[in-house]
This record gives sequence, structure tokens and C-alpha cells, in this order.
Amino acid sequence: MRIEPDFTRAITWPENAFYFHVDPMLDRDFVLLIGTEPNLKWRTFTEEIVDVSQRIEVASVLSLGGLVADVPHTRPARVTAFSTDPDLTSRFPDLAIRRSRYEGPTGIVGVLSDSFTKAGIPVGSMWGNVPHYISASPNPKVVDALLSRLSTLYGLGLELEEMQRAGRRFERQVNEALSNNPEVAAYVRQLEAREDQNSPEEQDSGPRQASSPGELPPGEEVVRHLEEFLRLRTTEHSDEDDTEDDSDNGATS
Repeated sequence: MRIEPDFTRAITWPENAFYFHVDPMLDRDFVLLIGTEPNLKWRTFTEEIVDVSQRIEVASVLSLGGLVADVPHTRPARVTAFSTDPDLTSRFPDLAIRRSRYEGPTGIVGVLSDSFTKAGIPVGSMWGNVPHYISASPNPKVVDALLSRLSTLYGLGLELEEMQRAGRRFERQVNEALSNNPEVAAYVRQLEAREDQNSPEEQDSGPRQASSPGELPPGEEVVRHLEEFLRLRTTEHSDEDDTEDDSDNGATS
């Protein structure tokens, strides 16, 4: 609900909207679907999406998203993916994309993937792994990891310097927050140690519960404070000068 200039109240309903982009310099046109997961009638919803895709002759589908995982924020953002398109799958190793082997509960993306597959349209999904202890904060580092791979896959030539600077600033803010939360900082060091020891295959088992390498310290309250700190820092530094170089970010990645 929002208040209009004349002080009347208006309801803004959630929507799923299609957009398109045509560029003669690219090998293909793009149709973007942006929206929210429906609460009801998933079969009807997916049928409508597939119907639109067939009518405009979509050749392949790729969804982007984030998943909460027990990964450290100090390492390069991990990206996992799944695809029924052999051409796309063959490019995963070159892009440092790990094939997802996740099995378990799914959301609308999984249902859409199933519907596209049954309709004979190649489909894939690409997921950025978001550290669960800061999952409530927008994570530009993960966004950059997804967009950089998307740009390479389709030759988009996206300019991501601003997103990369935002990622470095975000990592500094998390490090600053952890300096005031030794319990969570110790937990992150455990995650780093496991990340350094495990092979990509061992790491690529899909989302995991945050129970290994150790339980997050009585952490729910600690993490809430950490999230609040990050929200405040993001607001305070929204106009911060972004001219720093990589040597200032304090990252270990």
C-alpha cells in the first residue's frame, strides 16, 4: 500500500512482467521475465509462462537466482548451475561454474524448468551461493559473479566495474562487522578452512544446512546484529567514494 499525493491509498499488486531487448550486434534477442514466486496455482502459472515462450518462439531459457549456503564471504562467489542444453553445459568448466547435483524441495524455478523440459525447450538455471550468515543483505559480490558469467555466455559486454566496486565495499563492511562479532568471525574461519580443503566435487552437492563445519554460534541473535550493522553501513556509505583499488579491500579471495 502507498499513499498518493492527494492522500488516498493505493494497492500495488505483485506482478510478473516480460521485457524484451533487441540488439543487431548480438547473436540473439532476449526476453526477460521479472517477478515473484506465486503463492497459488503453480501449474497454471507455469503453463502461462511456457505458452508465452512458445508463441514468441523462445529458443532456450536460463533462470538466475541465489541460494543460501554455508560458504564464506571472503572467497570468490561460487556459482552452480543446471542445464538440459548440452552446448551450455559444455561451457560450465570454462566459466568456473559447477554442475548442481541438488535433490530435495524445490521452488517455482524448479517447476518452471520441468515445464520447459516437457515442452521441448532447453532450459537451465544458474545460482550464486550466498553466505547464510549475511543472506538478508543484498550481495553485490554474488550478483557480479552471476552477471559476469551471463555476459560471457551471451557476449553481452556488460560493464560491471560499478558492481565490482560495490562488492569490494560490501566485503569490507562485512569484515568490519565481524571484527565486532568474534563468534561469527571464528565460524567464518572454519568455513574458509573447509573451502580450502575440499575439492570442487565435494563442494558441489547443492544447498546444505548450516551444520558443518560447526554450528553457527548462538548465532541467531548475533547474525541479526550483523545484518542490522550491514544495513546501517550500506545506508551510511551509499554515497561513499568508490575510487579504491583491490589492495584496500582486505579480502583473501
